[in-house]
Amino acid sequence: MIALDALNILSDKNVFLGSECAGDIVAVGSDVTDFVVGDPVIAVADNSFANYVTVNQLLVVSKPVSLNYESAAAFPVAFLTAYHTLYHVAQIKPGDRVLIHAASGGVGQAAIQLSQAAGAEIFATASPSKWAGLQAMGIRHIYNSRTLEFGEQIRADTDGQGVNVILNSLTGEGFIAESLSVLAPQGCFIEIAKRDVWSHHDMADRRPDVQYHLVDLVRNIRDTPELIQQWLATLMQKYTEGILQPLSCTTFSVEQTIDAFRYMRDARHVGKIVVIQKDEQNGIVRPDRTYLLTGGLGGLGLKVASWLVEQGAKYVLLLGRSQPTAEAQHDIDQMTASGATIMTRQIDVSQRDQLAQVLADIPADVPLGGVIHSAGTLSDGALNNQQWDKFESVFAPKVYGAWHLHDLTQTLPLDFFVLFSSVAGLLGNPGQSNHAAANVFLDALAHYRQARQLPALSVAWGAWSDIGAAAEMVQREQARMAEYGKGYIQPEQGIQSFAYLLQTGESHVSVMPVQWKKFLTTNEVKTAFFARFMHHAVEQLQTDAVTIDFYTQLKQATPEQRRTLLIRHLQNITAKVLGWDKPEKLNIQTGLMDLGMDSLMAIELRNVLARTINQKLPSTIFFTYPTLQALTDYLIDNMFVSDDIRDEDILSSSQIKKSTKIAEVRDLDKLSPEVLADALAEEMADLSQD
Repeated sequence: MIALDALNILSDKNVFLGSECAGDIVAVGSDVTDFVVGDPVIAVADNSFANYVTVNQLLVVSKPVSLNYESAAAFPVAFLTAYHTLYHVAQIKPGDRVLIHAASGGVGQAAIQLSQAAGAEIFATASPSKWAGLQAMGIRHIYNSRTLEFGEQIRADTDGQGVNVILNSLTGEGFIAESLSVLAPQGCFIEIAKRDVWSHHDMADRRPDVQYHLVDLVRNIRDTPELIQQWLATLMQKYTEGILQPLSCTTFSVEQTIDAFRYMRDARHVGKIVVIQKDEQNGIVRPDRTYLLTGGLGGLGLKVASWLVEQGAKYVLLLGRSQPTAEAQHDIDQMTASGATIMTRQIDVSQRDQLAQVLADIPADVPLGGVIHSAGTLSDGALNNQQWDKFESVFAPKVYGAWHLHDLTQTLPLDFFVLFSSVAGLLGNPGQSNHAAANVFLDALAHYRQARQLPALSVAWGAWSDIGAAAEMVQREQARMAEYGKGYIQPEQGIQSFAYLLQTGESHVSVMPVQWKKFLTTNEVKTAFFARFMHHAVEQLQTDAVTIDFYTQLKQATPEQRRTLLIRHLQNITAKVLGWDKPEKLNIQTGLMDLGMDSLMAIELRNVLARTINQKLPSTIFFTYPTLQALTDYLIDNMFVSDDIRDEDILSSSQIKKSTKIAEVRDLDKLSPEVLADALAEEMADLSQD
């Protein structure tokens, strides 16, 4: 809905970019008595992408201590929508059957929790890739949200009785009608989508028995803020009682807002997407929190600690088994000189009681804000020489330490919980079966925590060049690594990667410099694990080669030859996207949509075309130039205005002005959410350059 509003597609201008937030109060009006400056709060507020917002105190609620800022920002609108629709509109009761469409989204997850609290039986739809998360929430009846097969399946699962309540947000062709086919007589159909919805007249014609409600929470917020205040208070009480849990969320810094919308376009997220004001450091690094690092006295731990201090951390707790070396103490002194308090403790993190005591000693006025688990040790040996004591010595700091940290902190409102894993768990290293197994446990633990809506990130690092346990190995094995296409991580590159990953919301990511052409031709990667990856990577390598060849050929051609080359090329790549066997049969004067192209195909074709002509193309180019002939004319007129092809020509051309923006294009109802999100990202990119 926010995307549609930003593109001027919604006629009712009630929504702005960002409609909810969490943060600290910096000022209060003279009549405000419930809050004071400094209070951490959650608010429903327009324009929440800004650094500061002014909001009616009726739309503000205190943030519980156990709820971090990211989860708090994702809380209000989703839960308010689910609470209003299910408890007040549908008035669900124990035993009701409730169908929740798009159940892996923010409103969907909130609706699941509230339906479970009401004792209802839940039927959910979602993309198959997101079913595991729903299963982790205890949902048994899960169906595909991308097909209409759910209707027949639900009728079978309910012995033809259907469901009592439907919470709908799907707008694809046939979804509403198929949903109605499983709605029991006198059932309640609640629509929260904003486009392509049925009118009350449409519903009365098809199912006059149905209680049909078009819900607009924005209008409730605007017209009845007192009611919103009551609902927020009720929901926060349910949270503090443990009835409700935080939603899954993926975070981006405000500088990554374009990436956030592209992430939404690709439908990769589960739950909510949250944008963090990086300069405020809410939810990333804060001066009033303590940050704990295991393995903190090693080279990698100290490097990360220094980065935390650079980001504003004032209290850092470094755990290690030994006293700091002279080199480590030098680094600690430098951090202390910058104004940070650096604490060190010598403990064995595999011993739960020792770790529990360290956590208990953290001052209450600077509570634990984040955990980074980088402790580890190596005990290599060929598999036939491995003994359990070698496994246990490696497992102790990695596996036992990680589990104790999880168990002891799972009720704390941490901003992050990071596990330093290794690519050994993905690729395997000779002689390191114990090390690989231990790191796989860390990766699995991160997935487990995220499934329980707890912060978690496992970074499977490759070898670092100058620091860490593998540094000496890198020096010995540098030539062999290069032979297999593997590189090593420069410390500054590694820290930059860590800083980026900390904000993505991913659960498990591997970081390793790779020369793919060499890497993919070695025997050690020819496994089932890499089969699909190799297919896409090789295809990309081939595409890159084609890009270079065609780009060079096009540039060197005469103006008369370019048109023929472009038409032939456009026919070839369009036929591949459409699945046609004979590219030459494509009529260059026929509209692409008439040839069978949909919005997802348009995105694919645009990306392929952009790569092969070395140009950046707007997402709406096929709506502005809907035939291959029109597209060819445009490219000829704009790509070669001089002897060189300039990357900026297409976007800076005077032929593309704001009148061709997505909001001006006709037939907007034909655009998919993916295209709209992509266009919004480009709109925001343009705004950032103005």
